[in-house]
Amino acid sequence: MATLLELQGEGALLKLDPALRPRQQEVRVLYASARLTGWIRDVLPGLGSTWNIEVSPLEQLDAFFAVYASGETLWFGRSFKPLVHIHDGVWELKTPDLRVFGWFYRKDCFIGHVANHTEIVKKYRLYHGHAGEVARFRDSLALDEPKYVPGDDPNAVVSDWDYA
Repeated sequence: MATLLELQGEGALLKLDPALRPRQQEVRVLYASARLTGWIRDVLPGLGSTWNIEVSPLEQLDAFFAVYASGETLWFGRSFKPLVHIHDGVWELKTPDLRVFGWFYRKDCFIGHVANHTEIVKKYRLYHGHAGEVARFRDSLALDEPKYVPGDDPNAVVSDWDYA
């Protein structure tokens, strides 16, 4: 079995740099598969917002990753939840224009594998398909057991969240 650091050394995972402000400390960590890293590098910069807002999907993801990693409170509204459990330990991180699918290896340690524009995910109903891809990738990794935090309780996977 392997640790996150060993999988990073092998190139199976990459620890993401959330680009925190000076004097901010990383409280929660983000890892990405090669697939997600390639999507962020090659596809994300070309996406536009469908919400008619000035913040691009790339800027949305950067801002979300910074809030997540800094340990700031993740606010859940009535109609928008930045963190949603799909099934089988697979979670979705959300911005207005993006969906990132992955799992929590440990509390506050998210590993992303698949991302897509919100409109594409909704139009083609890709939630369970992407979740299945995540589960298969997770199962293929020689990651130390348990490979994910089970259940659908946000308290079990992320610290400091609240309802707005």
